[in-house]
Amino acid sequence: MDALFSYTKSRSLIHRIPAGIKLLLLLVTPFTLYLTPIYVCICLMALLALLALLSGTGFSRFLRDLRPIVVYCIMIIMIDVLSFLIFDRNRAVVTETSLYMILRLLCAMEATSVFFRTTSTFDISLTLQRIETAITFGHSRLVVSSMLSLFLSFLPRIFQSWSEINAAYMARGGRNGIRKAVRLLPVLITISIKKASTTYMALQNRN
Repeated sequence: MDALFSYTKSRSLIHRIPAGIKLLLLLVTPFTLYLTPIYVCICLMALLALLALLSGTGFSRFLRDLRPIVVYCIMIIMIDVLSFLIFDRNRAVVTETSLYMILRLLCAMEATSVFFRTTSTFDISLTLQRIETAITFGHSRLVVSSMLSLFLSFLPRIFQSWSEINAAYMARGGRNGIRKAVRLLPVLITISIKKASTTYMALQNRN
């Protein structure tokens, strides 16, 4: 099983869309979600689900990428339910505001999944370098684009590390639960810091 938000090779039309266009759409999505009515969010969710189906990366992968936000959504619902039971029973159990927030979070995660599943790290880096070169008229050491590339590639790398240590943990007879999180999160943090340090040293050597 591949890691969450990892790039999946395919020859679909969505993969062939320039990375710059997909990156722009990803950046515009949060503003669109919070500045437009909720029906726009629902339509966008349907569109992103369709894009995931047409991308050839597998709809099951797309659904797995939504898992990180599910816990947060459940927490929002639980807080609403507790508030209803303790403070005010004259309102809806789950408020409209909370429901809209959940839909927007899921939609933003869908957009993130489609972007990372269909755009390679190389394409992201190359696009950012071209943008920086154009803005500075060629007078740049590409420091900003390199930093942004590392930032955007950080999310898939974290989930890749988690996938590896989780597979090792389960192979040794581990079980899902709070104990797993307590044991594996420090390992994940340590590995992430080491990878960040290695990447930093590699960039320093290139300079």
